[in-house]
Amino acid sequence: MKSNKKIYMWPSAWEKPVVKGTYGAVSSNSCYATQAGLEILNKGGNAFDAAVAVSLVLSVVEEHHSGIGGGCFTLFYSVKDNETFALDGRGTAPKKATKDLFLKDGEVQDEWKDLGGQSVLVPGLLKTMDVLLKKYGTMELKEVVLPALKYAKEGFEIGYTYSLTMHDDSVQRKINLSNEFKKLYLKEDKSFYKFGDIYRNEKIAKLLELISKNGIDIFYNGEIAEKIVNIVNKNGGCFIAEDLKKYMPKIRKVEVSTYRGYEIKSFSPPSSGATLIEMLNIIENKNIKDMGHNSAETIHILAEAMKLGFSDRNVVLADPDYAKINDDKLISKEYAKERYSLVSSEAKEYTSGNLSNIKEYNGNTSHFSIIDRYGNVVSQTQTIRDWFGSGIIVDDYGFVLNNGMSDFSALAGAITSQGLTYGDLNAIEGGKIPLSSMSPTIVFKDKKPFMSIGAAGGPRIITGILQGIINAIDYDMLPEQLVNMPFINCLTKNQGLEVEYGISKDTLNILEKKGHIIKEIPVYQAMSTMLNSVMNIDGVLYAASTKRVDGCGGVLFENGHIALEGIIQR
Repeated sequence: MKSNKKIYMWPSAWEKPVVKGTYGAVSSNSCYATQAGLEILNKGGNAFDAAVAVSLVLSVVEEHHSGIGGGCFTLFYSVKDNETFALDGRGTAPKKATKDLFLKDGEVQDEWKDLGGQSVLVPGLLKTMDVLLKKYGTMELKEVVLPALKYAKEGFEIGYTYSLTMHDDSVQRKINLSNEFKKLYLKEDKSFYKFGDIYRNEKIAKLLELISKNGIDIFYNGEIAEKIVNIVNKNGGCFIAEDLKKYMPKIRKVEVSTYRGYEIKSFSPPSSGATLIEMLNIIENKNIKDMGHNSAETIHILAEAMKLGFSDRNVVLADPDYAKINDDKLISKEYAKERYSLVSSEAKEYTSGNLSNIKEYNGNTSHFSIIDRYGNVVSQTQTIRDWFGSGIIVDDYGFVLNNGMSDFSALAGAITSQGLTYGDLNAIEGGKIPLSSMSPTIVFKDKKPFMSIGAAGGPRIITGILQGIINAIDYDMLPEQLVNMPFINCLTKNQGLEVEYGISKDTLNILEKKGHIIKEIPVYQAMSTMLNSVMNIDGVLYAASTKRVDGCGGVLFENGHIALEGIIQR
């Protein structure tokens, strides 16, 4: 006898809770920076006002990643102009720098390019933020400086990543070499700040107050600039006052292409947006959606595209003001088909083999993405290069200088600390900007901004953004999913295919049979593929950031409320 009683079942699935709103979205590597950006938006500021606030807060709370002593690449879309712009604030080689800057008796001096005054690029971050704010922002500098000034004065909780970096070998060397470094970044008893400890930087607060009252130009001309020149040269550098006084960020070409009907806009050389687009164009020749996310066949295609992209990048890209490059060919669909024709069912090596002794690189740098309620978009990556840059402290003002000169080719074929090797195109010249992995990107759908995306992590920046875009377009993922999927990375066959935990052993076995050298990342670790992304889907804004660092995505609601996700929150 059948029962007429209805059976009610608990639903098997529903939409995942994600951070989404309608009045603004920010994704960064710090909850403090994300909140600052959203607060600026709530006060009526636009994405460009918020970008300056976010950048300055990161300079205070993430000095191990990026800061005032470093530089940035800023890609942004202005609704008013209906145009995307690329502002290169990476910083330049000092005018007196020469090709042999890192050489002694013909040998590369690693200590000079990692820790010496020779390693410091002219800092570009502050001037770039000044240009962005004055030309596209709506608020005064003294308003957008306030959040950074607050955290410098009142303090903030040390993040998880910050506490980990103190144990890195490169940071230990900086501690041992510099009493100023110890005084600024260690406790009075010389112990490390730990996760959750309160840290204050009154010296950088003094600098921010001066900038707030007098404008950013005082950093580049006068007492502060003089102190930078003196400390750099005291440590072996070759700065002159003119390097800072005449520094200006450069307007660069925006690299434009498509991927499965979406428009991709990225940063041109000396950034690596052209390499990102080349990889996407190669992958577009295969229907990876039907092959399945992170299947053996999909990973194989991605790995081969990565290797092809890097084999071109390391030879043909450089500062276009100093070298003749053909990035238009590099990002063309025709060239991608030529490169794709080299791909077979077996793993291949596409370089000369001179990367066989690649060094391990943990990565740093910091990226943030912003979309405001008006439709303006910012995608900015900023860096001091290595953990705490060169370790050289501008003592009276509480910040560390970058070691971005290390991204030049010290000698043709020499391996950088990021595991890359370049030819003469990327050689050192006065005023030149070194090739960088930073590749801030904006994706458009039906001519409207769809996604702002970028990453930190050295060369894994490029491969991380690649997978983020693919995860969004081919696999319909929102930021919350696409930034936290298991990632892969492959620069050369010899170096190996890095794979994060979560990709099945069966899949790895198939890849091994194809000839890939598998480098498994343990379950308790993650690659330095630190992705940040915001997305606009029919007016609803989504934000998320990587859990590989103290990331935080946040959104602003019409009523002024803010929703955040992150590790440390007050």
